[in-house]
Amino acid sequence: MIARVLSIAGTDPTGGAGLQADVKSIAAAGGYGMGVVTSLVVQNTRGVQQVHTPDPDFLEAQLRAVSDDVIIDAVKVGMIADQASAAVVVNWLRNLPSNISVVVDPVMVASSGQALADSVSADLLTCATVLTPNVDELAALVGKPAASSRAELIAQAQVLAEKTGALVVAKGGHLADDDRGNTLVNATGELAHAASWFVDTTASHGTGCSLSSALATRLGLGESPQVALEWATSWAHEALQYGEAQAVGTGNGPIDHFHRLRRQAKSGLQNPAVPDKRNRHQPVVKASGEHTRELWEYAGESLDRFGSDGFISALMQGTLSGSQFTFYIEQDDYYLNIYAAVLARLAAAAQSAEERSFWAESVTGCIAVEQGMHAQWNLDPSTVHPSPATLAYTDFLRAETGSDYVVAVAAVLPCFWLYAQLAAFVPDAIPEDHPYKDWVEAYRDEAFQASTARAVQIAEGLLAAASDHQRAAAQQAFWRACQLEADFFAQALLLDTL
Repeated sequence: MIARVLSIAGTDPTGGAGLQADVKSIAAAGGYGMGVVTSLVVQNTRGVQQVHTPDPDFLEAQLRAVSDDVIIDAVKVGMIADQASAAVVVNWLRNLPSNISVVVDPVMVASSGQALADSVSADLLTCATVLTPNVDELAALVGKPAASSRAELIAQAQVLAEKTGALVVAKGGHLADDDRGNTLVNATGELAHAASWFVDTTASHGTGCSLSSALATRLGLGESPQVALEWATSWAHEALQYGEAQAVGTGNGPIDHFHRLRRQAKSGLQNPAVPDKRNRHQPVVKASGEHTRELWEYAGESLDRFGSDGFISALMQGTLSGSQFTFYIEQDDYYLNIYAAVLARLAAAAQSAEERSFWAESVTGCIAVEQGMHAQWNLDPSTVHPSPATLAYTDFLRAETGSDYVVAVAAVLPCFWLYAQLAAFVPDAIPEDHPYKDWVEAYRDEAFQASTARAVQIAEGLLAAASDHQRAAAQQAFWRACQLEADFFAQALLLDTL
């Protein structure tokens, strides 16, 4: 399904805010974007210079041109410059079917701080399914000073919800908290919170417009307000993270509306048959000699995918959604069950008593981790179904460990070595309210790093004594396993594909 979403808003010639940003956001969120112009705004990343508002009759003609021809699934209302224009929009909205979601972003001031509209119609607010004011706009609408805490912000949002009958998104972008996320509020209080950690950026132009348009689109797709807000908040956070890289304008630049789609498209590409030997990542667990140093070079491509725009980044920042995290631990539980069996094969094939003991102890460790997951997260293994990516990885390991012992060790090594490398991504300080704090801190486990060092040492010894043919096969198996390891982690972030 593609939601047909209409934006009613002012313009931005530089494309970062207003109608242009809305249409981009609608497309990024899975909709077909349409636009009715309320005002022509002369603005750029440095601010607003001029506003021209056409005659209300022209606004009405635009609205009718859309609704007379196109089925509409959701509406986003942004900047409306005057009461005459607001009256036209209100009259048109009241004639729409009642099942159409209407998200009103009561734009009063641009992100540059300059005024765009003198007032917001009270009648318009009562037409909304959801209202998305920022901190200052919310304060103005309830006649209070701007909130300085989340509790105060939610209290003001509750007042506005009582006055209008709409749901209100209390946006925390202007608060001083580490968590700048958004809270869904109704007349009785908080319904849901979508966390979003602070992004230090010079490119936040149009964030509010974009969030509300994405929210409207997800509602138009049939999602609940809670789920739609979680998706829109996560998407906007990623768009904020990468806005500066677009290098648009000399002021407060726009967010990157399509970063998520590019990331997801890249994750779906097939990797070339020949590995690219390059690795900019310094290993947390060092190589044991020339052969494992060469193996480490094959891990670079995969570790790049773990980086700034991957699953690990989202997990470390706490922006991973609850559904994505649950999916990940379910797949991890299935994987560990198979991995324990794979390690048992290595123990049976090992060429020394010390190696047999190491692999057997690793099996015990896998089982202990799996049991801990069952207890902590209330997993029921009978209800967990492996994804294609998980099956690809586990089937590969089963196949490789059924052949040459040297190649088999190389195939299982990335699960040790790349996982140990995740310690390099853990932030120095993890907020107490981080939703995955315990999980993230576990990546620093010194015992696992010691086990990884022993696995690397075993691989080094085996490769040193191996034939050229064995070493080439081991290198290929190691590289393939690295790619499958990266695919395994990446798949949780693909859950929101459309």
